[in-house]
Amino acid sequence: MVKRSHQEKILLGLSGEFAVASHLCLHGYVANLTPKNYPGVDILAFNPKNKRSVAIQVKAKLTELGGEDYFLHEKINDEDPPFVFVEFATKDDVPQFFVVSAKDVAEISERERESYIKAHPDVKKEQPRMISLRTIQEFKDQWQSLGLD
Repeated sequence: MVKRSHQEKILLGLSGEFAVASHLCLHGYVANLTPKNYPGVDILAFNPKNKRSVAIQVKAKLTELGGEDYFLHEKINDEDPPFVFVEFATKDDVPQFFVVSAKDVAEISERERESYIKAHPDVKKEQPRMISLRTIQEFKDQWQSLGLD
């Protein structure tokens, strides 16, 4: 796996946020990126037809750099905003989107952590929370789960 600089990580994150916001806008929603120091919310989206809104958390990765895991913060609650995981296969490919509720993210990532610890009994039991692309395939393009319609 290629080591990225702090600036590269920030730019990849912004690329994911802009990709999600662009997709939402193209489909008739208003989407705004939040200030970077706002905790747990990357985008605020609004449906002008029915006045519904949703906060969204975005995680982006560039798979050509290696790895298929998204690293997550440790505490994820059912009431947290939904996640949109963005995968850029390469810098030139169209992104793929996986829209997952916070509840599902918490459950899947905990199962993955337990499975990893079980498969690697010599590792420390305090492993970071992660979620892999292979475990979220069923959520590809599930935009309706944002609840904007």
